[in-house]
Amino acid sequence: MTDTVLSITEIENFFQASTTRMLGLDPNAPANQKRVRVAWPSKGAPAWKHEENVVFLMIGYADDSITRQMDVSYDQADVDNANRTVSYTRVIHVSWTCYGPNSFNDADLIRSNLFLPKTKADLAAVNLALIIDVPMPMRTPELFASQWWDRTSFFARFNEKVIRQSEVPYLQSADVRIIEG
Repeated sequence: MTDTVLSITEIENFFQASTTRMLGLDPNAPANQKRVRVAWPSKGAPAWKHEENVVFLMIGYADDSITRQMDVSYDQADVDNANRTVSYTRVIHVSWTCYGPNSFNDADLIRSNLFLPKTKADLAAVNLALIIDVPMPMRTPELFASQWWDRTSFFARFNEKVIRQSEVPYLQSADVRIIEG
């Protein structure tokens, strides 16, 4: 029995490669390695040039009423054990923050690509599905070191179908006592 669940690193890697492809770039090309970034720069901001187009991904889990519902089922494994399957939905919140002269166009392109059949198939292959209420990108220039940096942000949410499986032993005996009072 194997679980069907993505680690946060697997989710980050998926969205980094997917976002790079949505921008029309090869995620494996060395020249594109810093174009879409998962983590914020550790050596201070901004850590890239004013004219560079850079996309930052911020990925986390979101609370939602659907995340509180769990389905637990049991199937017989053998005469002594049962297979327990727990399935539920996690909601993943992905924020894209785009910097550079093409920041709005990059954000708009990524957002529109989320709705393409190819993206839907890529998401389904890793048990993810887009929640289709995706807000428009918001252009919000940022003042840093006495310079305005072009910045556009937007977010989307995704459902992840999680299945966790385990084997549990059947109850073999019970000690029953009747106490008269």
